Amino acid sequence: MSKPLRIVIFGAGSRARQAIYPALKGMNDVKIEALCEIDPARRAAATRDFGIEKSYGENVFDYRRMIEELRPDAAFAIGQPHILFDTWTWLLEHKVPLFIEKPMGVTMHQARSLTHLAEEHDVQTQVSFQRRYSPVASKALEMCRARGPITHAVCRFYKCEQKPFLGARDHMMDDTVHAIDTLRWMCGGKVTRVESSVRRVGTPDINFISAVLHFDNGAVGHLINSWSSGKRLFDVEMHAPGIYAQIEHEVGGFVYRDGDLKGEYLDAIEVAGSDRFEKVTGVSAAIEDFLTSIRMEGRSMSCFADAVHTMEIAETILAQAMLSGQA
Repeated sequence: MSKPLRIVIFGAGSRARQAIYPALKGMNDVKIEALCEIDPARRAAATRDFGIEKSYGENVFDYRRMIEELRPDAAFAIGQPHILFDTWTWLLEHKVPLFIEKPMGVTMHQARSLTHLAEEHDVQTQVSFQRRYSPVASKALEMCRARGPITHAVCRFYKCEQKPFLGARDHMMDDTVHAIDTLRWMCGGKVTRVESSVRRVGTPDINFISAVLHFDNGAVGHLINSWSSGKRLFDVEMHAPGIYAQIEHEVGGFVYRDGDLKGEYLDAIEVAGSDRFEKVTGVSAAIEDFLTSIRMEGRSMSCFADAVHTMEIAETILAQAMLSGQA
């Protein structure tokens, strides 16, 4: 049996504690060697809650000492992209395999810079677009593709948060990249044309984004994101010849064949084999893909070289909004 991969984690915020730490702690072939967090209370809580022996974070550059002392097999750097970008570049320059949350930077320049550094230093990477790893959505996609290629797909992402979003990243980079990436995964192929429309609904920033993505394999993807809706929803449709799936990632959904109106129900927890958040949402599967890429010296499905194309589509939609006077 091979030795466990030695992992370090940057950050102990809500996302890291909710999904990343539990997923890694649930894997037998992984050991969390240390964490780095500059907030003392978060650092102490994560160290205690997840049984991690070593911690760093006395100053903003303490992560470098952690890497130099421990020489880990991989780093998970989970936090705001405008804060962590310099840390990400340093890790890539030091050839440390790197797992990050979306988005991979807040500009196209940053995304392409990260991709260049990963390629230049031959480093395994991953952006946590976990919805393409959802067990129930993956099963539905497999069932559809068994009938033939995907003809068209739909991704809807709604939230009830009609208030100004004034951080370093906008709604596009915060959330819509998830929907874009999910459409890319379902449709396959390369996006060749984008038609889009955006709006401001009661806010100074763009909070409604819709687009049609045309792929070189003939598939068409329909995207609609709204933060002025009445509830939170992330769901998808997948269509192939004679088959149609409608799936809500964290709940489940139905697969319909040949005009059947009843459909076959797929339960998200049942398909995942667990009710654990990190299992149902695909976070654990995403991490497994990244770790496998390290062991096999290959690439994960959502490596930087792939994820940069999601960023390109996001930037295209924003550029179209600017040119049309919608931005």
